[in-house]
Amino acid sequence: MERDIEKKLYFCKKLVIMPSTELKEKLKNLTRKVETLRKRYLALQSENREMNRTLECQAIEIEKLEKEVAQLKIDNEFLRVAHTVPRDPETVAKYKKQVAKMVRDIDRCIKQLNA
Repeated sequence: MERDIEKKLYFCKKLVIMPSTELKEKLKNLTRKVETLRKRYLALQSENREMNRTLECQAIEIEKLEKEVAQLKIDNEFLRVAHTVPRDPETVAKYKKQVAKMVRDIDRCIKQLNA
């Protein structure tokens, strides 16, 4: 704490004894540096906003593509199953009977659960 105060006092003393032209030159340099930093800051802020917008757009696109992939997986599974089922009438009738039996079994199980 005392060290900081000493540094500030030293700085103030240097300012007081500094010639005004040297002080003006230092202030101009400082002003130029501050302006350069301000411009860099604004440019980086703008770039950051643009990157955030891009990131949001990409997140939306990813979500859309994930939904599309999920739907394509469902379609693919449906087509895979559809092509494995034979098309002759006897086999189709057999599968219909099996499905009907499964539905009756499910109904029976539901009735037993509700009882």
